[in-house]
Amino acid sequence: MLYALCSNIMELSDVLNKIKGQEGQEKEYFWALQVWDDGVKSAIWTIEDEKTKVISLGSYEVWQETVEDLVTAADKSLATASERFPQPEKEPSKVIFGLPYDWVEGEKIKQEKLQTLQTICEKLDLSAIGYVLTVDALVHHLKEVEGVPPSAILVSPQKEQVLVAVADRGDVEKVEQVKRSENLAEDVYEGLLRTKEIETLPSRMLLFNGGDMEDSRQVLIDFPWEQKLPFLHFPKVEILPVEFDISSICLAGGTEVAKSMGFKVSTEEVEIKPEVEVEKVPDFGFIKGKDIKEEVPEEQVSPEEKVEEVVSPPVELGTQETEKAEEIKEELPATGKKKTFLAPFFFIKEKISGFSLPSFSGVPFWGIFAGVMILLLATAGVLFLWYIPKAQVVVYVSPKPLEKDFSLTVDPNQEALDRQNLILPAKAIESESSGEKTAGTTGKKTVGDKAKGEVTIFNTGGTKNLATGTILTGPGGLKFTLDGDVSVGSGSAVDREEVKTTVSAADIGADYNLAADSQFSIANLDKSTIGAKNDSALTGGTSRQIQAVSEEDQKSLLDSLTEELEEKAKEELLATVPSGKKLIEESITAKETSRNFDNKVGDEAQTLTLSLKIKVSALTFSQDEFFSLAQEQIAGSIPEDYEAKKEEVNSNFEVEKQEKDGSILFRVLVSARLLPVIDTEEIAKNIRGKYPQLAQEYLATLPGYVNSEIDIRPLLPGKIRTLPRVAKNIQIEIRSQ
Repeated sequence: MLYALCSNIMELSDVLNKIKGQEGQEKEYFWALQVWDDGVKSAIWTIEDEKTKVISLGSYEVWQETVEDLVTAADKSLATASERFPQPEKEPSKVIFGLPYDWVEGEKIKQEKLQTLQTICEKLDLSAIGYVLTVDALVHHLKEVEGVPPSAILVSPQKEQVLVAVADRGDVEKVEQVKRSENLAEDVYEGLLRTKEIETLPSRMLLFNGGDMEDSRQVLIDFPWEQKLPFLHFPKVEILPVEFDISSICLAGGTEVAKSMGFKVSTEEVEIKPEVEVEKVPDFGFIKGKDIKEEVPEEQVSPEEKVEEVVSPPVELGTQETEKAEEIKEELPATGKKKTFLAPFFFIKEKISGFSLPSFSGVPFWGIFAGVMILLLATAGVLFLWYIPKAQVVVYVSPKPLEKDFSLTVDPNQEALDRQNLILPAKAIESESSGEKTAGTTGKKTVGDKAKGEVTIFNTGGTKNLATGTILTGPGGLKFTLDGDVSVGSGSAVDREEVKTTVSAADIGADYNLAADSQFSIANLDKSTIGAKNDSALTGGTSRQIQAVSEEDQKSLLDSLTEELEEKAKEELLATVPSGKKLIEESITAKETSRNFDNKVGDEAQTLTLSLKIKVSALTFSQDEFFSLAQEQIAGSIPEDYEAKKEEVNSNFEVEKQEKDGSILFRVLVSARLLPVIDTEEIAKNIRGKYPQLAQEYLATLPGYVNSEIDIRPLLPGKIRTLPRVAKNIQIEIRSQ
């Protein structure tokens, strides 16, 4: 086991004596080593004046798959921290580890990970005194820096997987590991899908663990979070400084290690239980799941004492003026910061050292100058914090629904609002729209030729004059007509008068092609005295079916194009409605001004094209005038301490009667979402200068309160991030949820 293998760990009493740094005793320093699946970071920390303090930061190193790679990377990072350590003769040997969630199972470190940590200790001659989960340490440190328990989604993109952790008001609610793909946003989305038991996700994402993560941040910003997950608004995506996580392990984890060893460490008083759990399982000697106050005697925790925040290694300037500015500007790769704070003053001193400056009452000129500058900077800082910050506060409240209907006349001939008779003046607007549309035809029609031939008419009953078109009926009732006038004289039954003439079928089709010697009757004349027959066959009759324009084709095309043009004209009308006016869609009417089909009904055609022009008109009215009328109608139904705001009132118009003069009688249904009457100026006075969390606690006392959002600009760090101290710099907006 790791604790037992690190044989150089000293007895608890010895550690306690050295870490306290009592008079005559040496102060002891400790390592912090953060390890995750593809990287390591390190730092050196100690306890000074009852506060955890970071002394130096190591470099960020990447490792591959093997334990040997991890040991090498850890050694490089520790070496960098050691180079920046001001007292190399007191280099520490004891280490606290910062570990990812998936290295721990239940109450213990996983066996294979434990062996990895054991190898690190053996190879680098370290003694393990405990470990802390990195995510817990981050949440703890965020609370110390920002002044309120954080609610955020922590994201750590790694080579093989992505860590997604959800923290709600200082508590780590869920931690998920997602296999890494090409799209970081999709990976985070998959992780958050596994947190479906969380009703509302924090609208803030924090990237940590890496170096330059601006590309990752942009990928997360471009993802449509609000459409896919339960966010109140689009999440803000930020990148934590590269040293933030290792510093968190030192400050949060280091504090807990010292407490568990019995040392008194100052902490800032907070209103909730500590977020960070430090482990003391048999492997490392810490107990998981205990509250900080349960592990440290109550008299050892002072509410006024605070944990010291991360500080850069102190810059030691020499006393000689020949020191180079380049040494002051030496870059710290692990933090991305430079030792440039005192450089400008150093250069001034170097350039004017050839002559003396005046002093006042024994106080050197430089002392007075520095004091004035400090006073001016302090004054400017106070004025900035007092007058510059601004805040947007949105309070979501639960509305009360209200519905009421009444009759209303909208009259384009009315000049002024008639409240007594509920007549709303309106204005008619018009728009013309034209277009062309083609559709396939569906009609069917039979076409062809008529059968023709010669017949012989015989008559025995006196002269008969037959006109053109006289009908002859043949076999099967088929009808034919005479192609010309015919006169048939009288004759005897033995010697008949006969006349040859031509006939045509009454209709098209092959059915009229009759064989020779077919008998015909003529009109309604007596068949015994007059008749006809064909000596040769009647031929030429044909028929076929074609596609043609039908009445339904024209009607369907007209309806379709009219609907499209009306919709187009409606959009054009809406675009022309002046500000403050509203168009009554139910008043829209369309009038056809021009229509032209390229084919008539019955024409043989595969397609039918229509060109159409229409004129569309509608009525508009003043929203303010309508709202005042609607308010009067619903006023008696609004409960006390509630109000109907214009943006929360909707209306639906139903035409009851349209008059010839253009006026329309409507049945109007008004639906309103009533909001509590809240004095926003009073709210601004009550929350000015408060921390966001305390302001939200106050807002929660408002009637109908559901939720709130606070946006403070500029974004200030830690303890100075409060709401503006000037009430007029706080904009309050009440919205329905």
